[in-house]
Amino acid sequence: MTLTATETTMHGMASSGLSAPIVREWTRRFDMHGDARLLARIHTRTQVTLLRWGGNVDAATEVARHLVCNAYTHAHAGPCPMAIGFRLAVTETDELLVEVSDPLAEFPNFDDAVQGSQDGSGFWEIRQHGGQLSWFLLESGGKTVRALMAPGQVPA
Repeated sequence: MTLTATETTMHGMASSGLSAPIVREWTRRFDMHGDARLLARIHTRTQVTLLRWGGNVDAATEVARHLVCNAYTHAHAGPCPMAIGFRLAVTETDELLVEVSDPLAEFPNFDDAVQGSQDGSGFWEIRQHGGQLSWFLLESGGKTVRALMAPGQVPA
């Protein structure tokens, strides 16, 4: 699933959710299997460094792992083989976008899942690593869950 220029519906952030244009990016597709989490970690560590993001690479790696794990957990039981879309992008103001797309065009109770996340849950971990979560439907079908990360230190 490729992110299209048109985000049809945004949940969790105002308008496009970006404060600046994207200047560098890297995308990949992973087959929907357990190895996708490991591949997300490996590629994030490498690509975030190559994209010259000024933030915490370890935190970004964990955010990517949790997003892919979430997609795998909720979308892999579908009737046909699926893939996970994976995108890392750096904005002009050095924010990092970690985006994971899957074929399911829904995210029931997203706000509750983010706000009610508890110690040890994937969304709780993402927030602890400084990720601001949102999701949107894709024009081509499916959805993308996005974590926006600022450069600099991870909040305590």
